[in-house]
Amino acid sequence: MTKGTRGFRRGAGIATAFIALIGFSAAAQAEDHLRVAKGATRAFSFTLLDVGIEAGILKKNGLDVEASSIDGAARLHQAMVADSIDMCLGAGSDIAFIAKGSPEKGVGVLATEALNMGLTVRSDGPLKNVNDLKGKLVGVTSVGSLTDWFARQINYREKWSETDGVKIAALGSGDGTRAALLAGNVDALVGSIETGYSLEAEKRGRVLFSFGEFAKPFITHAIYATDKLIDKNPDAVRRFVKGWYETVVYVRSHKDETVRITMPITNLSKELADKIYDVELPMFPTDGHYDPKALDVVIQSLFDTKQIETRPDPKTLVTERFLP
Repeated sequence: MTKGTRGFRRGAGIATAFIALIGFSAAAQAEDHLRVAKGATRAFSFTLLDVGIEAGILKKNGLDVEASSIDGAARLHQAMVADSIDMCLGAGSDIAFIAKGSPEKGVGVLATEALNMGLTVRSDGPLKNVNDLKGKLVGVTSVGSLTDWFARQINYREKWSETDGVKIAALGSGDGTRAALLAGNVDALVGSIETGYSLEAEKRGRVLFSFGEFAKPFITHAIYATDKLIDKNPDAVRRFVKGWYETVVYVRSHKDETVRITMPITNLSKELADKIYDVELPMFPTDGHYDPKALDVVIQSLFDTKQIETRPDPKTLVTERFLP
């Protein structure tokens, strides 16, 4: 090998390394920062976001996700309106906020039937079935939240009026409803199955019934993006949605890893975390498409419970343009 050849190869190697460095730098700079809020702090369904972050799935899709939690649907979507967050994981019934003018769209179904929601009572209380709830005070997180929606559904299904049926108390958070139940300030709470099972394990509460059979087909949870983000950076929305459903696929085949990541957030024992994983896993779709019948059920129920005054066109509420 001649001196000139060695010099050429050395120069070519430096050039290749320089090009690779530029490429790496460009890739790093290409990561989009997204502020994404979960609609409940301890809900297993929303902790899949944490799994997607820790497993590197969202980063692989070119996203730097700043995760937060905002308990209560009203506060969650107020943050969307205020441009404090770019996207959120909320309830399917949160489309009511869009119908009322919130500048956002549903961009994918996060969960179908409500396998994660239940009505919990104190273990030493007198309530034995749904009929015993008539006239009783039920705690929910906030007005317009999924917990509020299900509490209203009890009255609607039982044909009770607001005067003699279930009374609803909005208490601000899941922790607030739990504390109110244990203190005897409410007779029951609408909340996550995680809360109910935890209280059962402590022998302080019991799940009276699950809401999984209340509405089928249904959209329990969905992914939302602000109109501003959709207009400014639609590709970031698309990559987040893609990363979310890749995370669901990962969760389905990585139970131990999922439970490890989510346990510190849900504050569940290993036994309960395993149980919640098994109970709730079937509700997570891997494509996110909106079932027209399920969407109609949600819209009709919002109308029936007077949370919206007219039935809006579904196309003004959700879009499937970002789905994989």
